[in-house]
Amino acid sequence: MTRKISVFELRSSGDVDSVNLFLKLHPQAKLSYTGSDQCSFSALVIADYEDDEENDEMEVTEHD
Repeated sequence: MTRKISVFELRSSGDVDSVNLFLKLHPQAKLSYTGSDQCSFSALVIADYEDDEENDEMEVTEHD
């Protein structure tokens, strides 16, 4: 398995829908959430997860 991280900027309800769809595809993901008054986005959601691809060796080779 390969550890992956995806980051979502939440600016609208459509962005929340994107995170919800991601969670349907990767229910094992652990989410962390951060917000800032100094940035243009409302919040960041960081998803930390492992893929469940059967052929991880092939996948790692493709990314190199």
